[in-house]
Amino acid sequence: MNKVTLSWQIHQKAKQFRQQQSSPFNFANCQQVYLNTLAVYAVNDYLKRHGIETDLMASDSSDPIMQSLANVADLQVQRQGQWVKLECRPVFSDTDLVYIPAEVWEDRLGYVAVRINESLTEATLLGFTPTVTTEELSVKQLQSLDDLLEYLQPTSQLSPLVNLTQWFDNIVAEGWQTLEDLMGQPEVSLAFRSGNPATVKRGKKVQLQDHSLGLILDLNRDKQQHVIIGVTICSLPSNTRLPEGLRLTVLDETGEPFLETQAGSADHSLKTKPFQFIEQLEEQFTVKIILGEESVTEEFVIQTEFRDS
Repeated sequence: MNKVTLSWQIHQKAKQFRQQQSSPFNFANCQQVYLNTLAVYAVNDYLKRHGIETDLMASDSSDPIMQSLANVADLQVQRQGQWVKLECRPVFSDTDLVYIPAEVWEDRLGYVAVRINESLTEATLLGFTPTVTTEELSVKQLQSLDDLLEYLQPTSQLSPLVNLTQWFDNIVAEGWQTLEDLMGQPEVSLAFRSGNPATVKRGKKVQLQDHSLGLILDLNRDKQQHVIIGVTICSLPSNTRLPEGLRLTVLDETGEPFLETQAGSADHSLKTKPFQFIEQLEEQFTVKIILGEESVTEEFVIQTEFRDS
């Protein structure tokens, strides 16, 4: 699907950018920054679901100075091993015209039109165009989103978002194993078993530098459809130590870290504090394992019904 839910976290980031403007009484500019942010984060969400690597924080649209100087709504994306800019333009619900200011006609790989509903709760990606020659473009002139994905041609795709809600129905993404399969020690894995159908634990083997690691997610769902999550990283085999300085970070869907822990010289595993999401809000988070200049990233969504095109 080409629809993206605009979550509370996205609105918090848009509010933050709006408040950072040097002229808070310039309502038009503040409102444009807000809408631009919603459009950029909607496109970011869509591309991540299709394995396209993005960098929100490196985009001009995330720079308060650039926001004050120009009407920018760019998103840094990976294309054929290089970082390029994709412009993400918000479209009001009562018009079929996309406004693309002349100041963003250069240094752009293409332009994506994003219709935002009146309540600002949902964004719909309408299509894209690789070039523009006018400030107003009819949505009827846009190419399809399939053309956009083909145009980006990622050379090394990330794993698509893993829908953790499906794990409770025993639908598990490729590469995620039971703990006994991951650890290779049935007698140890018994400690991880649970007779509670609202509890699921799965792990995945990841390689960082010359270290084999196990990434483990522990999910618990209560009667209010809250999903409580714990994240653990351990050495493989389990009797070895983690490399000193290894960091385990959890980030929200805006790219802001909210949990982090680091391995000492004698640690065999690292575990985050439990954190909670609500399925109906379709919330996302990212787990990042960092060692020196290298890292491994896995992205997840808590979603009642997984959306895809």
